[in-house]
Amino acid sequence: MLQSFLLSLASGIVLFIVYMYHRANLSEGSANYRYYNEAVKGMSRWLEQTVDLTQSHFQPCKNCGYEIALVHDNSYCLRSDLFKLLHPEVIIQDQMVLRDYGGQDLARKIIQQNMYDALPSFVQTRQIEIGYHQTPLETTVVYPYAKNYFRTHTFGKQAGCIFQKYFHVPGQEEIALKSNQSTHFHNYIDNLKLENKSAQCIKDASYEKPTFRMWLKEECENFFDIINTQQYKDKLENEGIQYIYKTNRHLGNGILLLDYQNEKIIRQWYKDSQGCGRNLTQVIIQEYLKNPYLYKGHKMEFRSYFQIASTNPPILYGYKKALIKQCALKFDLLDFTKEAHVCNTAVTKTHKQTTGQEQDDDLYIDWNLEELQDILLEQGKIKSRNWLNEELYPQIMRKITHLFFSVEKYLLKDSRVGEFFGVDFILDDDLNLWIFECNRNPNFLAVTEGRKEKFGKLIPDMLEIQMQLVRSRFKRVRDFMNNKLLPAIKSRQFQQQQEKFKEEFLQLMKDRFEPEYQLSKSNLAELAYIGEGQFNGYIKKECLESSRVQKK
Repeated sequence: MLQSFLLSLASGIVLFIVYMYHRANLSEGSANYRYYNEAVKGMSRWLEQTVDLTQSHFQPCKNCGYEIALVHDNSYCLRSDLFKLLHPEVIIQDQMVLRDYGGQDLARKIIQQNMYDALPSFVQTRQIEIGYHQTPLETTVVYPYAKNYFRTHTFGKQAGCIFQKYFHVPGQEEIALKSNQSTHFHNYIDNLKLENKSAQCIKDASYEKPTFRMWLKEECENFFDIINTQQYKDKLENEGIQYIYKTNRHLGNGILLLDYQNEKIIRQWYKDSQGCGRNLTQVIIQEYLKNPYLYKGHKMEFRSYFQIASTNPPILYGYKKALIKQCALKFDLLDFTKEAHVCNTAVTKTHKQTTGQEQDDDLYIDWNLEELQDILLEQGKIKSRNWLNEELYPQIMRKITHLFFSVEKYLLKDSRVGEFFGVDFILDDDLNLWIFECNRNPNFLAVTEGRKEKFGKLIPDMLEIQMQLVRSRFKRVRDFMNNKLLPAIKSRQFQQQQEKFKEEFLQLMKDRFEPEYQLSKSNLAELAYIGEGQFNGYIKKECLESSRVQKK
């Protein structure tokens, strides 16, 4: 017993001596520190040369809404990357997450319970003057509520460091804004049709119902041609709602059901089609899903979460726990009440408050998808007890992967960024899946204990993906520095070999998981796609655009 203790003590002393020697050799002013400083500056310069900071998502933004109140420091990334090389434990062992949103933010509370809140004093719930807080050097994941970080802070200098992940992808509005998403979907499907893809490929790639983009003159006029017909008027009278009007707002706002009253409003906005091509408001009018799957007579949606873990290369994860939402009122196409057709949690919550239903009840559903499968089995709508794995999960994975492919070229291609989304799906009565909307930076509303429990698992799982990618990158880059860059700098061979080193470094920056930094077995995220054509069996190559196949 004593011998074991002495051996452990001796081992600890040796490790401490090695650590102190390493730290002394990397202290500021030492020769090794200067070598590290030169190496990090060189790598940062190479990354600067790969990013076009003139793109719209990097343009300076003042008074652009919710602005993140962090100090502007052009030396921040250099100091942060050097700090992590000096203190590798802050990446390898710790989980330092910066979250700015305070108040009742459930994500912030879960981070504080499971990892380290890098700046616990940082509480920002309204627009305030920029430059109040200093981003801690040890921050590994920057997960702000605000999405304008790179419009107020310079990428690669003040934010977005080599050993960091910023949890928003510049360009993500191409997915999250309904008008943009619809345009990219149209283009994507059109390209597949031009390449004579099979009907099954088109069906698998289709994630929204037929849509009119009302800022486009021809589509706007086509829509009015339809609603001016007697056939449409008869359908509205006898069958009920045929179309739904959507703006780019979320939380159930900006949605109009095309009943008689709202049709009059839209006719006024577009002057009975005379305003087509003049009214350029980015809205869509979409064919309404008239045969949704109903639970106890109520329409329901489910929110499935997915993550763009990286865009260099593309790495996508779906999440196996979904949030099921039920509309407050029973579904009826002839009932034009919004609460019967829009199942958004915010809409349901407002309905509960206005009707005096203060207690949690059947308006909120805390099932898992496994329980939905049980109900479908009881109803005889499915036969297999493996329906989730054989049918629904593959449908979800295909839809989110095609959704990503349709917008990929508009997103910043960089390993330092990632994004988390909540996709609202509707299952029709034939068990086909349709995307209702896609939410960036989704809210986590703790309306029931069941939802708190789901989010308590989901958020750590989501952030683990980012942490393991940063740790993997840190290992690759640190080995590259120690084995190649530093010896070349010390021997004054760095300049002569710089192009070769640059190419190797840029390849090392591409995200992938190293063997020692895989996801834990308890993580419920499932890989949908990773670069080089690895689709996890959900999409066939013949169902992709030929240009994408050639990329692989």
